[in-house]
Amino acid sequence: MRWMMIFLLIFSLGFCDEEYEEGFHIPKDLSYLHLTNEQKLKLKKILKEHREVLEKLHKKEENVEKELKKFFLQDRFDKRAFFKKNLELKREIAKTESDFFEKIHSILDKNQRKKFIKYLEEWEIE
Repeated sequence: MRWMMIFLLIFSLGFCDEEYEEGFHIPKDLSYLHLTNEQKLKLKKILKEHREVLEKLHKKEENVEKELKKFFLQDRFDKRAFFKKNLELKREIAKTESDFFEKIHSILDKNQRKKFIKYLEEWEIE
């Protein structure tokens, strides 16, 4: 029975249609874009810079979360200050994200952009 299952699995994989193979995607893998060497170099630089910005942003986010917790521990909850501090962080995240996507957009051609937007969500900052 075990050999029969292995045979069926191998047999079914051998006859997979190409659409399935194209549909397979590893998160944050951009090989499906078929980038030129120049695009790869530019993208590598963008991703490196973005990673550095994300590290700084993550540290800032941790500090803001600590501050937000302090608001809650006070005798009187300062809704306005809490809101302002939280909004500042969200704005910085949105700016970082839009700067990143602007840079990516500038190096991709129209066809590559169409392919990229299918997986845009995996590049968003959480």
